Amino acid sequence: MNKSRLFIVVAAFALLVTACGGQSAEEELLEQILENSGEDIGDIDIDTGSGDGDFSINIQGEDGEEISVSGGGDDENFEITVEGEDGETMTFGGGEIPEDLSVPVPDGGEVTMSLTSGQDISVALQYPPSEFDRIIQFYDSNFDVDSDSIDRFESSYSTEDGTVRSVNWNESDYGFTVTVSDCYGSSSSELDAVCVSVFQSSQ
Repeated sequence: MNKSRLFIVVAAFALLVTACGGQSAEEELLEQILENSGEDIGDIDIDTGSGDGDFSINIQGEDGEEISVSGGGDDENFEITVEGEDGETMTFGGGEIPEDLSVPVPDGGEVTMSLTSGQDISVALQYPPSEFDRIIQFYDSNFDVDSDSIDRFESSYSTEDGTVRSVNWNESDYGFTVTVSDCYGSSSSELDAVCVSVFQSSQ
């Protein structure tokens, strides 16, 4: 199985694992997901821990590739981390900003997702809605928007919940993209947050 695809499939599976009733149910679910995608998988080793929500999964694909999944926390602060043998790391529901991220990030945000794959880094954060203008000013002052290497796009559109504003900075020389937009907060059905996504590529 393609290593990148296995990594993505297992990451998606990790979001479902805590809803299953036990080790055999979890293994069966993962195998069914992969069978339905036309893929096969090797050994699965699952440890559901003490039953307080913590778990770990070690998976070896049919070609020897290895991936580990671990998670824990309560309903409001649950985190899942997927790690590949080549250094890929994906964290859902929290985590920290990777040390190798050189793109600046405004203070006060909550990390909702982080992904490191080789030299590529992606981070998503959420801020209170009142922070929109401050964050835009932060990036405008940090980026040389008059430079030929930086493209800045601004747009907005209306929904039944309100107006969604979005600003994007793209740096072609250093390979990064930053997007700031109004968004729905975690576990919310209202536009009550500002989402910041940062992608940095090694090119």
